[in-house]
Amino acid sequence: MKELQKAFIAHRTNGIYLNFPNGNGLSTIWGAGIYSDNHDYGFEPYKPKAYNETIEEGSDTCETMPDCGDLVKKLLDAKFPKNQNGSVFGYLTFPQWLEMVNILNENK
Repeated sequence: MKELQKAFIAHRTNGIYLNFPNGNGLSTIWGAGIYSDNHDYGFEPYKPKAYNETIEEGSDTCETMPDCGDLVKKLLDAKFPKNQNGSVFGYLTFPQWLEMVNILNENK
C-alpha cells in the first residue's frame, strides 16, 4: 500500500512543497541566496542576513523545482524558457507560479 503524503508540506523556513493528487509535486522557496528577487540579500553588500533566514518583507518572485514526468517537464520548459535552469525555475512571478501550479495539477 502506498504511503499517504500530505498535500501541503512546510519546506525549509522559507517555502512549501505541494503534492498534487495526480502524483506531481512542486517545491517553492524564496529568500536569500535563492533565484528570487532577494537573491543577493544576506550576501555582500547586503549583510547581515544569513543564507537560510527568512526575509520579513517576503519576496515578489520565487524559485521552484517541479517533480513530474518528462512530458510535463517539457511543457514547463516551453512555458517558462527564460526562468528555466535545468530542474530549477527561478524568478517566477506570482502569476507565473500559479500557471505552473495549474500545469502540474492538470497534466500527468
